[in-house]
Amino acid sequence: MSAPAPTPTTPPARWREVFAGARGRLTAGLLLLEALVATQILVVATVMPAVRSDLGGLALYGWTFSASGLGQFAAIPIAGHAVDRFGARWLLAVTLVVYSSGLLLAALAPSMLVLVLARLVQGVGGGAVYAVSLATVAKRYPEALRARVLALLAAMWILPGLLGPPLGAILVTTVGWRFAFVAPLPVLVLAAVLTFPALRGANGDRERRIAMGPPLALALGAGALLAGLTIRPQPASLGLVAVGLAVGVPALRRIVPAGTFAARPGLPAAAAAAFLLSTSFVAADSFATLMLTGVNGRSVGEAGLVLTAMTVAWSLGSWWQSRAVARWRLGRLVVLGTVLVAVGLLAAATALVHLPLGISYAGWTLAGIGMGVAFPTIPLSVMNAASRGEEASELSATLLMDTLGVAMGAGLGGAAIALADVLGAELRVGIAGAFGIGFLAALALLGIARRLPEPGPAPVHSAA
Repeated sequence: MSAPAPTPTTPPARWREVFAGARGRLTAGLLLLEALVATQILVVATVMPAVRSDLGGLALYGWTFSASGLGQFAAIPIAGHAVDRFGARWLLAVTLVVYSSGLLLAALAPSMLVLVLARLVQGVGGGAVYAVSLATVAKRYPEALRARVLALLAAMWILPGLLGPPLGAILVTTVGWRFAFVAPLPVLVLAAVLTFPALRGANGDRERRIAMGPPLALALGAGALLAGLTIRPQPASLGLVAVGLAVGVPALRRIVPAGTFAARPGLPAAAAAAFLLSTSFVAADSFATLMLTGVNGRSVGEAGLVLTAMTVAWSLGSWWQSRAVARWRLGRLVVLGTVLVAVGLLAAATALVHLPLGISYAGWTLAGIGMGVAFPTIPLSVMNAASRGEEASELSATLLMDTLGVAMGAGLGGAAIALADVLGAELRVGIAGAFGIGFLAALALLGIARRLPEPGPAPVHSAA
């Protein structure tokens, strides 16, 4: 049972409190890690069309995004429980080594298949870093400061949003796309130097049990499911889908809170909402640069501008959310953000029918604002409802569903593109299918958004 959450009328905390005293070093380390990951993600998203031209493998294009998510499936629930058991410092060191190994393997990839495997390794490390970072926010910051910290983490995407896509374009036209994977390594060392001392003394409960089987089974099941969706339709592909569902669904039920599949009010609804929000956005976002280069004939640099607009808009939406959370109910914030995402995706898709690209760019910007409002609200609701001492474990279920949505959004969108390719349809048809998947997921989220845990005088129980 957790402590009562603050009422919606609680005034927002001052920004300087986040950087006060010893907490300031921890904040700086977390922000640098977030900025590093943001830059790498945006640079890679920008260079992927060039990677496709160099390595081929259009059918595996969506897998370069999905593989990272599959690694995160296994890593996030394990890392969440590991933080509660061992503390954050030791776990962060291990995961940074794994993340760096994935970057090096990707830089050396001779084929799209090897790149997919490298992204899987990178996802394992990145997923654990994600779990450790947000678990640290839940454990080391008071409730009144959490929305501010989440807003600052989102703000770390502004500069990468401005510089990441142009940097990716420069790398493609000069030294090559492979340097997009090695450039973050020196900054990783600096982030570690800042963060590790601030995590000293963050010990956990050594008696806590860590379940390895269900997360690994989930990753295998999700991989089989996505493989069945993306290869040429045949009996073998249907068999992979069946195996993926048979293995993955029971494993997922053992990880997430009871009632997640029905979006039961409280923590289960938060987990389901995280899945639907990420599926909605990523199903379209993963193919934004491909749409602009492959359908509209724009350069990598021009296509990268949409990523810049999105990330800046996301940060601005998160900044507004950090103030509005003191006045708005959390469910209403998620509804507002989801509506903006849905409308934004419809406007962004107009590039497929060659309407003025300004409409599409404005749509991506609107969707970015919506994500900035809805995305941090969901984990914030879980942090406020989590049981003391089990923050990381209970939060990890929502983070897992978030990454499951990322992988399924990219995977289902990739399946739509691969199917269009098999049927001999134009690229725009497959991308339109990806956008349709994203829009349907947004509509589903609108139906459950008001079931999230809300601040109030009554304590909240975990549904684990």
